[in-house]
Amino acid sequence: MPVSDPAPLYLGIDVGGTDVKLGLVDGECRIVDSDRTATSTLKTPQNVFQHAVEFVGNRPIAAVGLAVPGVLDTRAYVLREVVNLEGWLGVPLRDELARITRLPSIVVNDANAAAYAEHALRSLGGQSLALVTLGTGVGCGMVVGGDPHGGDHGCAGELGHIAIDFSAEALPCTCGSRGHLETYAGASGVIARMIAASGEDAGAITPLKIASRAERGDVICQNVISETAVYVGRAIGMMGQVADPAVVLLGGAMTFGGSETKTGLQFLEQIRHSVKETTLVQVGGNMKIEFATLGNQAGMIGAAMVARDLL
Repeated sequence: MPVSDPAPLYLGIDVGGTDVKLGLVDGECRIVDSDRTATSTLKTPQNVFQHAVEFVGNRPIAAVGLAVPGVLDTRAYVLREVVNLEGWLGVPLRDELARITRLPSIVVNDANAAAYAEHALRSLGGQSLALVTLGTGVGCGMVVGGDPHGGDHGCAGELGHIAIDFSAEALPCTCGSRGHLETYAGASGVIARMIAASGEDAGAITPLKIASRAERGDVICQNVISETAVYVGRAIGMMGQVADPAVVLLGGAMTFGGSETKTGLQFLEQIRHSVKETTLVQVGGNMKIEFATLGNQAGMIGAAMVARDLL
């Protein structure tokens, strides 16, 4: 793989349990070429990296960034915990990536890579940003002071496991604790609250259907979404009091229509209100809360941009 010319490209590799996404990205965050391959086809880190070499061919690449899920040791660049990626634990990922590609290489958590992409797109410089993803679970990628922030143990941004209910009736979380945001605002929690409120059969309810019915005026669905906004807002408020990011973005598959629907926009406004209710005015009053814009390409772009800026 050749090293750069005056206008280099950066390779971003985003590894998930389902797909491996590759992207050649220019210095302005624009995707020049991309590829998607089933993770089950490639399986091992070495196969993924060799596939990336073949995808690039003779095109000029300055550096490569790898985005991975799970708990990443950012000193050794080794995954300490990960789901659905057999054979990836304990592998020195940065060293293997550099060996196979023969390029300057870096590894970053996938949530932080996605956050970094949104940060780079907005040219935020040294400001901080958090990207909250709502879906099956609740995740959060963080850019602090302009750099991806994984924490000392690879667990920074675990917003889904912030406790928002400290009562004796707090619901149990899958992690073994109680009252965590993910239990209330993850997809299963939203569906459970909808069943409790409506008495409907579980098989007929999905977050997408809840959003659709809310858009048509279903009051029960609207109330469930409003409750979800309050829970998410409380957690963002707690994060805001600690990290004080300039920008917080909402992404993932469960934004109830996002910017395209009245329900999604109301959801966003209710989150903003919840944040302001639970924070100092200097935090909630200055925090910019919006929907993310890059979708499922964010991890790939962010990995490339981390390689551009940190190598």
